[in-house]
Amino acid sequence: MKQGARLFLKPQQFFNQLQWSPHHWFILLTFLVVSGIEAHLGQQSSLYRWFADSLSAQTGINSEITLWLVVSTKLALIVASSYITSFLIWMVGSLIGERNSQRVLFRRLAVVFTVILSAYTAQYLKSFYPWMETVSFFLYTWGLLLGYFAIREQFNLTHFETSIVGVFAIVLVFCSWIGTHRLMVEAANHYQVELAKTHSSSTHKTQLRR
Repeated sequence: MKQGARLFLKPQQFFNQLQWSPHHWFILLTFLVVSGIEAHLGQQSSLYRWFADSLSAQTGINSEITLWLVVSTKLALIVASSYITSFLIWMVGSLIGERNSQRVLFRRLAVVFTVILSAYTAQYLKSFYPWMETVSFFLYTWGLLLGYFAIREQFNLTHFETSIVGVFAIVLVFCSWIGTHRLMVEAANHYQVELAKTHSSSTHKTQLRR
């Protein structure tokens, strides 16, 4: 409870003490839960649903299972891209500042990513709940502030150096998450084109036989 209060009232102290926290598993679990929620809210996209239904029609597998596979793939891509992003931030930060524990950075960034991903997820709900846009804006702002303190505390940087690594981190985070969605969309579109070609070819052969 005290740690949670420090996250909002004293973020710099929170990230300083996080390196000795025995509850790192809880931090990672929270990130996975938020990632799962984001992935499942994303399934409301008609493209994802179509992708799952098409796979179901072609393979004969239950549509709920194929939808679960599509959503799980998106979740896996989010987690993988977050890990790669954290590693790249650690490399750049270590070059500019002090070289510290990679595991501690992952704990700190897991907190930051959870807040930012919550803001990203809130965007899905603003059409149903307009006030979620305000919540999203607050979470984005708070996530950026937390990211600043996390990077500065991790690498012992000056304000200017922290800003440089911070901008690099922001670009990586948004490119990787947008890239994750883009990958899923391109895969669905490619599958749609291939399915249309196959269907067209089958129809043409049937007409020739007639």
